[in-house]
Amino acid sequence: MSLRDDLKQKVLVFDGSMGRMLFENGLGVGTCPEEWNLSHPEILRKIYKGYVDAGSDIIQTNTFQSHIIKLDEYGLKDKHYEINYQAAKLAKEVAGGKCYVAASIGPLGKLLEPFGDLTFEKAYDTFKAQIIAVADGGADIISLETFTDISELRIALLAAKENCSLPVICSVSYEQNGRTLMGTEPGICAAILHSMGADLIGTNCSFGPEYMIRIAESYGKTGLPFSVKPNAGLPEIVDGKQVFKETPEGFAEFVPEFLRNGARLLGGCCGTTPRYIAEIAKLVRETDDENKEITGIRPDVDYITSASQKISFAAIGAAGLGRLDVNADATLRDSLKDGDIDAVTDAAMDLLDEDSDIIIVDADLENSEDSLLLAKVVKEAQTYLKQPFILKSNNIKVLDAALRVYKGRAGYISHAPEAAGMFEKYGAVDCGGFLINEK
Repeated sequence: MSLRDDLKQKVLVFDGSMGRMLFENGLGVGTCPEEWNLSHPEILRKIYKGYVDAGSDIIQTNTFQSHIIKLDEYGLKDKHYEINYQAAKLAKEVAGGKCYVAASIGPLGKLLEPFGDLTFEKAYDTFKAQIIAVADGGADIISLETFTDISELRIALLAAKENCSLPVICSVSYEQNGRTLMGTEPGICAAILHSMGADLIGTNCSFGPEYMIRIAESYGKTGLPFSVKPNAGLPEIVDGKQVFKETPEGFAEFVPEFLRNGARLLGGCCGTTPRYIAEIAKLVRETDDENKEITGIRPDVDYITSASQKISFAAIGAAGLGRLDVNADATLRDSLKDGDIDAVTDAAMDLLDEDSDIIIVDADLENSEDSLLLAKVVKEAQTYLKQPFILKSNNIKVLDAALRVYKGRAGYISHAPEAAGMFEKYGAVDCGGFLINEK
């Protein structure tokens, strides 16, 4: 039975907080939590077993920040593979075939370009290295969690899909306004991640179960199954210590509401313990007959998107089109030929005054040997233009490079025969049929 099959048949129970359990077992402030996979394996076994005994169908490895960038801060870069491998191996041994083991992988803690200095390539390579290590250690699932930037989560998902064959859960953290810190709402996250092959979308962290109902309702409208892992309420400082005051019983009271909205995987995040998971498991098991197989639901994710806006497939044909066309703009064309990518900024700023629903980007310069030119234009333009992009090129390599770095779910138009089916891993949509007058 696969994860997807299991989720169709029944509601599954996730685990709870790893951090709280480590601190309760003696982890000191300033100590690398993931190093304990090597130095304190008996404690990790105890924590894993606690969640298995509480009723978890999926337990997560102690690898949330065991990527090379973070481990390097502790002087543990050279032990990166061993730490991740051992975490998965330990969890797998404790699971003993009773439950799935999901490798927890979080964001890298740095901002991507242009807001920071983290490049796409550096982020991809960092995720890739961690994914390979946990997969080698025996993980059953890749769990990408607590992401607040959809563009970073896209990179992590690509790294997972291109470097292992494991199912992938993509879980996003939202603010109380219902959007991520970078401004993406749940429906857009769902459209992007589902189209790229995520096996399950979800939400975790941020706040307690009461406030997460709104996110569950938004996910529910997509028709996709999803996971929910709230915190044990918002933490308070009592006698100098962080305390979560939401009780296990109070936490579990929200389970029926999550289930009504279509959640298929329920667990806890910060502040939760095996006691919380036991309460969730009890309620889920009691309602097994009511939450059995889901069939006949067609997901509502037929959109092209940017990171903050979407437009349905049905509306593309009548949409207002803005154009960033290097062959129609002599100033832009000449600047790009001279290697001046800053000219894209000026062209993008000019488009801000237009009332466009979609931006068509065409950077096929005649006689240009720069296969990354369209990608460079897209990276620069999407910083300023929030509409979904449709990319045009008859060069497969050019299109592939540009779709790879686009932050949303792009459309594309190409007359290259080999383009059909080439870009499914990006969730890209062939828009030639919607815009038949585009050459």
